[in-house]
Amino acid sequence: MKTRAWFMALFLASARSALPDLGLATLAPVVQAPASADPARARVLELLHEATKQLEEAEAPGTSESVLRGRLEGAATRVDDLAKAGEASSPGAVALLSESLRNDLQGAARELRRQAGAPGVLAFTAAPYLELLSRVGAQLRGDRLLGLSFQGSYSQTKVAEPVYGGHASAMGPPPTRVAPSEDAAFGPSPVAFVERPVLAAKSYCGGPTKDHILESGGSGLALVDYDQDGRLDVYLVTAQGLTPARERIPHQNALYRNLGNWTFEDVSKRAGLDAAAWGNGVCAGDFDDDGRIDLYVTNWGPNFLFRNRGDGTFAEVAATAGVRAGGWSTGCTFFDADADGDLDLYVVRYVRTSDDELRRAQRTLQWRGGPATMVGPVGLAGEPDLYFENRGDGTFVEATAAAGLTDPAGAYGFGVVATDYDDDGWVDLFVANDTNPNFLYRNLGHGRFESVGLLAGVAVNAEGRAQAGMGVDSADYDGDGRLDLVVTNFAHDTDSLYRNLDGSLFEEATTDSGLAARTYERMGWGVAFFDADHDGDVDLFKANGHIYPNVDEFPKLEETFRQKNQVLVNEGGRFRDLSEAAGPGLQVQRVGRGLAVGDLDGDGDEDVVVSNMDDVPTVLENRQATGHHWVALRLERPGRNRFGIGARVKVSAGGKQQVREVRSGGSYLSQNALATHFGLGAHAGPVDVEVRLPGGALWRFAALRPDRVHVLTLRDEAREAS
Repeated sequence: MKTRAWFMALFLASARSALPDLGLATLAPVVQAPASADPARARVLELLHEATKQLEEAEAPGTSESVLRGRLEGAATRVDDLAKAGEASSPGAVALLSESLRNDLQGAARELRRQAGAPGVLAFTAAPYLELLSRVGAQLRGDRLLGLSFQGSYSQTKVAEPVYGGHASAMGPPPTRVAPSEDAAFGPSPVAFVERPVLAAKSYCGGPTKDHILESGGSGLALVDYDQDGRLDVYLVTAQGLTPARERIPHQNALYRNLGNWTFEDVSKRAGLDAAAWGNGVCAGDFDDDGRIDLYVTNWGPNFLFRNRGDGTFAEVAATAGVRAGGWSTGCTFFDADADGDLDLYVVRYVRTSDDELRRAQRTLQWRGGPATMVGPVGLAGEPDLYFENRGDGTFVEATAAAGLTDPAGAYGFGVVATDYDDDGWVDLFVANDTNPNFLYRNLGHGRFESVGLLAGVAVNAEGRAQAGMGVDSADYDGDGRLDLVVTNFAHDTDSLYRNLDGSLFEEATTDSGLAARTYERMGWGVAFFDADHDGDVDLFKANGHIYPNVDEFPKLEETFRQKNQVLVNEGGRFRDLSEAAGPGLQVQRVGRGLAVGDLDGDGDEDVVVSNMDDVPTVLENRQATGHHWVALRLERPGRNRFGIGARVKVSAGGKQQVREVRSGGSYLSQNALATHFGLGAHAGPVDVEVRLPGGALWRFAALRPDRVHVLTLRDEAREAS
């Protein structure tokens, strides 16, 4: 595996230098296709090339006003022709470009003609039009990148017409199944989870038949101590329902205050967090540095930024803060990109769609020769991700391009994790994309990034295939001090575990770690590394659930809509699935989506909450009874970044070192507790701790007692020179 990873990195590096126009680093949507293979597609590609050239020439230095007006008129004509060429060529045929994208092209053509005849034409900028054409290229590319076909289980050996849409999944033979008895042979499960039915609010997402891809993603949740009483509260995000006539049914997000002893109070309305949008994800951070945790909620439509007033209520301030975004936003993270002490914001987005498309949607694909399914994401226009830089005064400025975080491919993004994978003191970004290569953005310092996913070996799997990424997390699963990455993927594909080799290059270790066969059949969403049994290494918890309700009608496929979640226990760098033996809470079958971990009952081990489609959440109490010791750490930073988000926390105990990070966002559209937990195994002695904030500021704490939560105050006068 290591040899293959190095070879692939060498190959990609060579390809990048030899083919600079293909934009490998940013996955620019360049398409090359023989004209004879598909005349209609070739015509669209020709028009795309001509329109792009006209717009680029329009911005050439020294262009006169008259020449510029002519080039804008020419670009408008080609953009208009491009919209028409993207229509279906005959009744019953599939359009090359979606209706929403064709409408955008027609609108762009009108605006170009207006600007061509308007005064002040020399101030013209081509950026928004080139971004639109980039999305056209991404849609045309479909499942093609650099001539490689990213195939999936929607592909068939004989088809009456071209496949339109679908998620990427494995094409080779499935891995050999692992019988539960094989995992059980290692001994009894060290962990046990029991369901606590304590939260009554359901999370909805569209109608029961799931005719549009917007109805498939579900939503996430957050575990945060919003009132600072020392107990973790639960915030649940929901979308909207649909009537049989496809009319929207509003549902409200819900905040549950933790009263202790597994008792929760619904305070949604009183707190002002009972929003009723098409909600998706949530992340937490103190964006205005007032010492209180705030919440950012992503939606299909304008997003919400809920500012914590400190009296148990929140104010929605997204518009005044400049972070409403719009479109279909999914994952999000607050992180200190430039190490200036305040929290910036990254927002992942998925597919561009409209209310009209939602109402008229029909299931026209077929999954594995069985159920009829929704269209997408392939064939639909993607939404580019966004980055907002914190100005330090409670407002943000959109700075995606300036930071080097432009997403020209318009990839279908879901999960994001902000993690310092190369341990250089600057927080990087990893984004899981559905059916597109994943993104890894390396922070070059002071909030400027470069895209290195392909070169680092995490954009595609070991076979060179893009997968259907959903949830993400980062942790040191093999104990070598370097942070590894995990991605959950679609059904009939393995999840992906990327082992960090040297801080710059990864190898896919899914098979070597035992995860391939154990994650192949179920559809993974939320995911978290955490030490469930306190033995000193991190385990994995996965939320599972299908997106096709009618898959149950085809028992020969051996798939179900409702699925069990999984706990995968780490045994020296290999994982075994102990879900069948890990208590009654793992026998629950629902349609899982978001997942967050945190110590809800204050007993020292971390519990799990999973959001479910059209159902109540699954709240799982961790009842591990190993007798192992532990330590938990909460950070407090006077002034900016009160909760130490982005901190790298290293614990030394019993001759072993472990590392964690304090993060906003992650998993699948969800927020874990901000405290870091460490299992110590049999070690009952003192614990030494090192904390490093983004930018390099360092603190050390010696001889902390185990089996308790420590609040570590990061005072400037106590920091070490960095």
